Amino acid sequence: MGRPTEPVHAGARPRLRALAVYLRQLKDKTHTTYATLSECTGSPNTPGYRGASTLSQAARGTHLPPLETVLAYARAAGDPGSYSTQWREAKARILWKEAAIEKARPHLTGRSRRTRQIRTQASLSRELTRLRLRAGQPSYSAMEKATQADGHRVPRSTAHLILNGKILPSREQLSALLKVFNVSVAATTQWHAVLDRVEDRVRPPEPPFRGGGYVCADADPAVQEYLERRERDEEIKRRAGQIHSDETYEDYEERMAEKAFQRAADDWLYEQYEDDEPEGDDEAERQSQAAEQVAFRVRLKALVESASPPRDGGTPDSSRTPN
Repeated sequence: MGRPTEPVHAGARPRLRALAVYLRQLKDKTHTTYATLSECTGSPNTPGYRGASTLSQAARGTHLPPLETVLAYARAAGDPGSYSTQWREAKARILWKEAAIEKARPHLTGRSRRTRQIRTQASLSRELTRLRLRAGQPSYSAMEKATQADGHRVPRSTAHLILNGKILPSREQLSALLKVFNVSVAATTQWHAVLDRVEDRVRPPEPPFRGGGYVCADADPAVQEYLERRERDEEIKRRAGQIHSDETYEDYEERMAEKAFQRAADDWLYEQYEDDEPEGDDEAERQSQAAEQVAFRVRLKALVESASPPRDGGTPDSSRTPN
């Protein structure tokens, strides 16, 4: 009889804890030891062999084990070839992917972009990396084995270059990687359109035909950057409520242009109203003010003279007092 199993690690994340608990339940139902489970995985020289310590670490909950180890654990904990074995493998795969996504969630920074918004090689590699993280972040070796089993092998070095934005994948390589990342067939068609769009942008532009007709400028990188900025601006304004739900971006631009035109027209009318006062009225008003100032000075001088004492010491003449 083997040693008693240690409890699940206290710091294990919820999804990782659920995987470890499930693996322990499989072992408890078989009433066997890890050494016996290791023998059921095959001989030590075979690729599918897993040692007793490896299986014990997988069920401890300290770290996320490789998917191949989890599947070997599920196959060994029962009678091989039965329906229950397939069910155990399927459930173990689901629990492992949930734990892998939980582990990769801190690296899923930012917001994923729609396929129609991907126009550069760098954005394509970033979105493929996000798909890999959501698929449980399989290793490059696992990706190579899975693509080889599917019929089109993508070497681990090639997959590394593709996901780091160094090279563009072919259509066959992209389809194989998307299948490993659990992308549906319908969505794969959209990703092929993304690859065509990025290839058209990377490809050097052909010299324009100077014959009859017009030259299409959609392939110009400056036009592509303008379209990307326009889409980002539209998304921001829709979130802020500046664009109504029943409006397109063109309707919003037209509404803003009309508002700016009306504001400019109102300012122009206000300035014209201030400048339309007649010049003759201003001149008459200035002459009236000047006459009032002259009359005021005359009255002020008369008041001063009436208040001053006479030079001969006599009494002031009341007849000189102004009315």
